[in-house]
Amino acid sequence: MKLDGKVAVVTGSGNGIGEAIARRFAAEGARVVVTDIEPEAVSRVADGIGTVGLAADITEPASVKAVADLARSSYGEVDVWLSNAGVAGPRQPGNLQDDSLWELMWRLHVMSHLHAAREVLPSMIDRGNGYLLQTASSVALSTQPEKAAYSVTKHAALALAEWLAVQYRRLGVKVSCFCPGPMLTRMLLSNEFAPDSPALAQALTPQQVADVVVEGIAAERFLITTRPGNERVLTEKGTDYDAWISQAAAQFLGSPPLAGP
Repeated sequence: MKLDGKVAVVTGSGNGIGEAIARRFAAEGARVVVTDIEPEAVSRVADGIGTVGLAADITEPASVKAVADLARSSYGEVDVWLSNAGVAGPRQPGNLQDDSLWELMWRLHVMSHLHAAREVLPSMIDRGNGYLLQTASSVALSTQPEKAAYSVTKHAALALAEWLAVQYRRLGVKVSCFCPGPMLTRMLLSNEFAPDSPALAQALTPQQVADVVVEGIAAERFLITTRPGNERVLTEKGTDYDAWISQAAAQFLGSPPLAGP
């Protein structure tokens, strides 16, 4: 997949990696549509790129359609849809977290991808070409014990991408799941890690992440990661799941789980 001349929608592109990817897509020659829930951020990024944008809540099917319609009326049918919007949520070790957080993350991390696929797949299938790129997280390959809702919904995002790839790759629609590790964004910083945290030391800049995404699209890889070897956790699980669980508990928790929900 070459981005030059392609019509690309990037959700969550008002800041962070979404903004960096939108700018990089435009630099590659794509006609980018910017969308984010924050109107001022949409205007800033769209004006900076010289393109169109729409402030929208992409957890709502009608909003997803409005973004797709803007792309069609401005540039033509969507060639690439990057479902990137997400929310970090609080770190709550040993806590099953509130239903309201689960519902928000389910809608944003899973259903928004599904709404986008329903909206753009018919045209992609008719043309025998298109690209669905979904941002999950390296957490989708492993887990994050202090974030129950985030971990489970990111796993679900990966599962949805797998299903879409199995179903539609044979019809010419490329599907990738982007599972990045730590990135220097406000989402990462909202976790309030200690200054010497490995997560901060390992974090890539949004521009570095955009480079990884563009390279992954060019190679049309299903699983795109920011650190070579991240996918090895899948082998570790398949080889000895119980050993992996014990190791994950020791590595991430460092102490017995907290009692109660």
